[in-house]
Amino acid sequence: MTVMERVAYLKGLYEGLDIDTDKKEGKLLAGMLSAMEDLAEAVTDLKQQNEELLDELDDVYEEISAITEDFLTADDDDDEDAEMNLDLEQELYQVVCPTCGEVIYLDEDMLETGSIACGACGEELEFDLSRLDDSDET
Repeated sequence: MTVMERVAYLKGLYEGLDIDTDKKEGKLLAGMLSAMEDLAEAVTDLKQQNEELLDELDDVYEEISAITEDFLTADDDDDEDAEMNLDLEQELYQVVCPTCGEVIYLDEDMLETGSIACGACGEELEFDLSRLDDSDET
């Protein structure tokens, strides 16, 4: 039996007793029944709101789980791709920007272009590989 049903039952008993509401006791009982009806409605509304919030919370939890799963799966794929790419990558060269001291990693293709802008300060770094070619021949 719900709270509303119990209050309705008590109200029926009260009305069946035909209590005089002009007397103090009748006024007291009528006021108590009215307060009980208000409380029962409030409790019923709170229960309904709580159920709706729990449903919404379940939906949010499912969405977060799906996003987390997608995120973790994407990270695993990225890690595998990075490992595969490391095996295929060319040798990297380390260059320090003379202006800001930023360490820059370059591959052979980047060196062959002859210059590159520093990612930190924008300074144009130029590379002269002609001296390296001469030393390889000797």
